[in-house]
Amino acid sequence: MGKVGRQTKLSSVTQAIRVLGDRWSILIIRDAFQGVRRFQDFLERTGTSRATLTNRLRSLVANGIFRRTLYTNTPPRYEYRLSPKGRDLYGLSLIAWRWERRWAPRGAGIPMELVHTPCKHATQPVLACVHCGKSVTIHDTYLLPGSGTGVRAPVTRRYRRLSALTAASHRGTHRELTHIADIVGDPWTPLVIAAAFFGLHRFDDMHRELGIATNVLADRLELLVRERIFSRRLYMRRPARHEYKLTEKGRDLYGYALMSNAWGDRWLAPPTGPPYLIFHRACAHELFPVVRCSHCEHELVPGSVIAAAKPRAAAAKVGRRKNSG
Repeated sequence: MGKVGRQTKLSSVTQAIRVLGDRWSILIIRDAFQGVRRFQDFLERTGTSRATLTNRLRSLVANGIFRRTLYTNTPPRYEYRLSPKGRDLYGLSLIAWRWERRWAPRGAGIPMELVHTPCKHATQPVLACVHCGKSVTIHDTYLLPGSGTGVRAPVTRRYRRLSALTAASHRGTHRELTHIADIVGDPWTPLVIAAAFFGLHRFDDMHRELGIATNVLADRLELLVRERIFSRRLYMRRPARHEYKLTEKGRDLYGYALMSNAWGDRWLAPPTGPPYLIFHRACAHELFPVVRCSHCEHELVPGSVIAAAKPRAAAAKVGRRKNSG
């Protein structure tokens, strides 16, 4: 992706992380795309506490991801439905599914198969350029300053977070996407990964750019090395200094960062525009990423994909829906 100046903190991906970079928010949005709307169902599936769930739902409503509607008066009970801003996260959730499918450890809640209902085929979400249609990887893009460079984005609502270093002990009834949530569901870890995508690989450079406390940065780097997101290489012996380079597993998170950045550009950028523009080398156009079906190449939109333990079961479910319709 390459480095443009030293403004990681002002980038759209950073603004998106402020809203979405929390383990419980990631899991709540995961469940919302699977049709969950009520507090008790979110509570059971995520495994969080009532107080934390109340806090996160309040924040997601305040940040325009959910709309809260009353469904019973005595006692008052609410449903939480995704707003257009929230539904626009669908592509991001599919890219998270793809990453989890490839990298989650055995027994860590590997997601089900996905079937694209219009073409009735099992699908692997493909990150593509909307202009030329070709797939996109970390090596296919470059950055240029945008009109919002140096301009602070509007302040988003903040809320208390649980560190990814301890969140793994909390499990709900559904474990899909918990591995990626344990890595990026923290206020600092995804920013450290984003800094690597911006070309920063050394401790002092990350500390200077992010303004993160040295002990917190050291903990996050240790986590990312342990989870094989970074590899650590000694480049100076006296005193000992290390570089942290993205592994294949870490580079594969680029799609997640790219979709987060695109969402941040649409919903969180300052009125002057996004601080950076990402271009696709294949066509030399500004990159607007889209998630497409690996079989028919049509865009995967909310409601067009169903999940099942096996592709045939999902395909049969599609057929039953069509026949019943």
